[in-house]
Amino acid sequence: MNIKRLCSAILLSMSAVPMCFASGLVSLSDDEMAQTEGQALFNLSYLAPTDTGNLMNGRGSTVGFYKLGLEAEVQLNANIRNLQLGCGGINGIGACDIDIKNLSLSGLNDSQQVGASNPNEGSPIFTNGRPSTSAILTNPFIEFAIKNPNSASTREIMGFRTSAEQISGLLTAGLVNNATPSSTDGIQSLSGFMRIAATTGDVTTAPTLFGKQPSHQIQGLLNALGFDRQFISDPGSADTLGISVPSMNPGFNMPAFQVNGVRRTEANVQNVTTTIASIPLANGPNNQLRVTFPAILVVANQAKISLKAGSAIQNLNMDITFNQALSMIHNIPLTGTGGYLALQKEALLWPGNFIDATDTAKTNLTTMTRSDIAQRGWWMSFAEPVQLGYLKATSPVDITGVLPQVASLMTTELLKEENRVYAPAGASIGTLFGIVLETPDPIVIDLNAATLANPATLTLANLQLKNQAVVANCYGTLTFC
Repeated sequence: MNIKRLCSAILLSMSAVPMCFASGLVSLSDDEMAQTEGQALFNLSYLAPTDTGNLMNGRGSTVGFYKLGLEAEVQLNANIRNLQLGCGGINGIGACDIDIKNLSLSGLNDSQQVGASNPNEGSPIFTNGRPSTSAILTNPFIEFAIKNPNSASTREIMGFRTSAEQISGLLTAGLVNNATPSSTDGIQSLSGFMRIAATTGDVTTAPTLFGKQPSHQIQGLLNALGFDRQFISDPGSADTLGISVPSMNPGFNMPAFQVNGVRRTEANVQNVTTTIASIPLANGPNNQLRVTFPAILVVANQAKISLKAGSAIQNLNMDITFNQALSMIHNIPLTGTGGYLALQKEALLWPGNFIDATDTAKTNLTTMTRSDIAQRGWWMSFAEPVQLGYLKATSPVDITGVLPQVASLMTTELLKEENRVYAPAGASIGTLFGIVLETPDPIVIDLNAATLANPATLTLANLQLKNQAVVANCYGTLTFC
């Protein structure tokens, strides 16, 4: 094509440059070419199987990687009603590698809702509306994994992935922050890798009653009518009113954890720690236990006991396991190097994948359980730890599961001589059955030493979190568009 005509056409279409350098092309020597810099819109790179930057190198692999990148910044706002990948086949009827209902991608939110009484405290706020924002994808690319790339007869495509060098935006899954897991909204199945950053939070516990269940049985020391006895509580007695345990508001520390595996439906978080500084006892409507003991003077073998005002359990260290359905995790902010979506026919370590320090020296991918190993099928990965923010449950948490352990620890303290319960001086056999014996002093049980190395354990599941309310990515009153 004639250079003058080409230049003129470009200038006319742009209507911006007043003249064209139409004197023809300028010849450049090899040295001049070497000193010339420029930037192409597309960039093609290759990582050979033996390159040091190839994470598969040294792990019994001959896979190389071809990457076609777009040197540009792309803005995207998108809604996907139903993302289903890898359904059926080897997974079985109805089973999908990835199944996410009502997936949205937008720009990052401007702030979060505040206020302890706010039912959506910590949830995102968009000053000008979420649909007016866009996620920013810097240098998006597509990459192919090729086995035996240097052999025309045996080379084979092992997989491909799409991603970007950086992604900044808010990814949400689902429409409503339900109080229970949903089978029609949010993340139903996820094959992939996602690190969740360490965070903190607090919960309000539901008031409960201690002492009326068989597992709440306690033992202690008693003196009545001049005789020392060891008593045992009777949870099933009509005279056992129990001991009131009030509502509390303990904070907790949640460590970093991973969602890592094939077709995951829930996140399992272990070693969530909290210390309840004080659990007040004997200050509620109920404070009475029926106890039995070896008979005194043949007939006296039971009494009623209450705890003196001021009794409390102090410094109860707890180790909590938290199981959360993925359909109840909605807001996933992307603020780092983003993530990728891939399909592969066998396990792969894509270039740049996260490798945990415990897996660094391992050569067998099947033993690298803490790293981002893209498994066979579809795989969705997030490179940087996801910041869930401060976590707060919307409803009171039931802690009755820890009371049997508290009962065992209380028994250890009540069997100490200084906590022996004494009947009033001059009490007769007849009055022993009718009166309520009170501990001589408040029973203050400090469990810090007992529960520091062996904390009380509790398992919680599917808590509705305040900061997971979803902001619709639509104008007007539409919830999805």
